Amino acid sequence: MTSEVQKCPHAEGARNIPPSFASDPYPFFEELRSEGSVHQVRLPDGTMSWWITGYDDIEAALSDWETFSSQVHNAVQDERIQNSQALIRKDEMLKHTMINRDPPDHSRMRKLVVRAFSASRIDGLRPRIQQLADELLDDLEKRPSVDLVEDYAFPLPVGVICELLGVPREDIPHYGAMVTKLTGAQSPQEGKDAIEDLKVFITEKLEAKRTNPGDDVFTAMVQAADEGTLSEPELPAMGLQLLTAGHETSIYMISGGMLRLLENPEQLAKLRENPDLVAPAIDELLRFDPPPVPGIFRHVTKDVVVDGTTIPKGSLVILNLAAANRDSKKFSCPEKLDVTREDNPHMAFGGGVHYCLGARLARLEGEVAFATLLRRFPNLELAVPLEQVRHRPLNFLQRLESLPVKLH
Repeated sequence: MTSEVQKCPHAEGARNIPPSFASDPYPFFEELRSEGSVHQVRLPDGTMSWWITGYDDIEAALSDWETFSSQVHNAVQDERIQNSQALIRKDEMLKHTMINRDPPDHSRMRKLVVRAFSASRIDGLRPRIQQLADELLDDLEKRPSVDLVEDYAFPLPVGVICELLGVPREDIPHYGAMVTKLTGAQSPQEGKDAIEDLKVFITEKLEAKRTNPGDDVFTAMVQAADEGTLSEPELPAMGLQLLTAGHETSIYMISGGMLRLLENPEQLAKLRENPDLVAPAIDELLRFDPPPVPGIFRHVTKDVVVDGTTIPKGSLVILNLAAANRDSKKFSCPEKLDVTREDNPHMAFGGGVHYCLGARLARLEGEVAFATLLRRFPNLELAVPLEQVRHRPLNFLQRLESLPVKLH
């Protein structure tokens, strides 16, 4: 990657996203990558964006926050822009989240919570995560078939992150319903309404910590705000980011990962026969089909050349992590799911200063979720034909509508 300006070969003909992209984005990613790393792509609402698909170019962009800024609201102020991700980035409160900030503000905010996601703190959650997994499966054991999304992949990570942050257990169902509304929003207004509901919920939970503090992340954040380390707008924004990002990706990691294993029975058999493969299998499932699609949004602060193509200053850029994870220049047989894969520097958790704060927690949740499910129900299988499994309309994270399975 350089800053030398060259003529853009794609400016005359932006690509349109095919209708099949939501259920299977990989053919389009492969088509783009075969023609080069950088393409101008028109989003469904007409928004123009630049997609980067090559592993090395994405890695360089993730490391260059000064050029590829996370303050995406600077690139999406046009009122004609209606895609859900852009709407979220334009929201006044959410401009103050860590994910939408660059250093030094990002560094200051991340430092406040990094201790809560330390290796020792996360590893100490294993018994509780195991207990939650067992309790959920105990409830499902007598049922002939279940929806693995609604009955397992959703409540497990939601329960974990709410407990870590300090959201009362009785509030989890209400919170879960609000997040489901946001991720499944079918219109800009639905998205806005869902965000407003979540804002009210988060603000109430944080305010409650001032009178009823606990040993949790929300309490630490409130104390930081009272001491002036967090600004008044940053407190609820940060709470919302941690709560939503802390489980939504894990839902797809568990449910989408199980779907990929059922699609590849020889890989599922390896995992059943050798439980020690669970840890590398989690990373392989994340490489093969990561939750963020189309990818991570960025705002280019200056003209920049990537793979011979000039991306103009002010552009909205999408770093296609899922495409990078199947780049044949980086991975051997990238189109093959291989739970024994050893060299696996996938990008499902991003990179650079914004590397996912909860990566260790996500891996732990995945290990416990898969190991427990396959141990207790070794004959688990799809309850419907594969072609009937549906993805939700794609906003910015993948999500299955449901995953009906037979446990026995």
